[in-house]
Amino acid sequence: MARSRQHVIKGILLGLVAVAMILTMGGYADTFIQGVGMGLVTESNRDYLEDAFDRSLVGFLVLSGIKSGLAIIEGSAVGIGFNLEIGDIVQSVYDYVDVAWKTALAGGTVLLMTRFCLDALGLVDQWFLVLTLLSIGMYWVLAWYLPQMKRINRVAKEGMIFLGVMSLTLYLVLPIAISGASFLSRSITQPVIEATQDEFQVINQSFSPQRMHISLFPPEKESESIFSSLDFTARFEKTKERIHAIGEYFKDKTHHIAVLTLKLVAGYLFDCIVFPLTFFVILYLFTRNFIRFINRSVESTSD
Repeated sequence: MARSRQHVIKGILLGLVAVAMILTMGGYADTFIQGVGMGLVTESNRDYLEDAFDRSLVGFLVLSGIKSGLAIIEGSAVGIGFNLEIGDIVQSVYDYVDVAWKTALAGGTVLLMTRFCLDALGLVDQWFLVLTLLSIGMYWVLAWYLPQMKRINRVAKEGMIFLGVMSLTLYLVLPIAISGASFLSRSITQPVIEATQDEFQVINQSFSPQRMHISLFPPEKESESIFSSLDFTARFEKTKERIHAIGEYFKDKTHHIAVLTLKLVAGYLFDCIVFPLTFFVILYLFTRNFIRFINRSVESTSD
């Protein structure tokens, strides 16, 4: 009597797993999970990633404008009968701007890829859940009816745990990790990045090709006589003064741009790598250990 009752219970459990698989393949599991709160998390993550990408694109375009102005100055020359390139004077500034430009490009790319990953999750998560339910049913069948096949049972149990962890990772861990990272970003790094981009915008206005040429290469007055062009001493002094003025101009800018570049790099590093990766690792380890704990508890209860 007790054995037949156990067979009925096992049959009911396997039937529930089969029904759950059918409902999952029909999309009802996704609808339920989104309805209990994960839909709001997903929508919030999508809004955050779109806003962050738009900000990074604006910063990238601003830095592109600064690079264009510096590139023109870097290739310019002053002369006293020969040309003296002034690229070495602006090279350090150009290097800092180039690092900031590459950072904005990489940050925007990572944010866009993360948004694509979220969209892809909606296409594959339900099939991982189907495989998880299938692995649970197979493990129960092997454990209940073929207990002597210990090696196959062990492989089936590890596969069930792996697929269970993957399903929870796709449904919960990744969205919550991005949501946690977005919360820290809005509180810590986003104000820094926005302030940095605003300052780069101001620099972009002063580093425009037209304004820089007017500031550093003012039009020379017409010579009073044809012999003034042959006065190499005067031209040499004028060239020295111009090079000195260019050096002083960029000396004040270099330190400021270096600080802004470091802030921008740190902000994107935390936004795109440190915050989401930290949340993901913590939640993933917790999920894996939780599933193993549940599995051990069920096995000890059945024993």
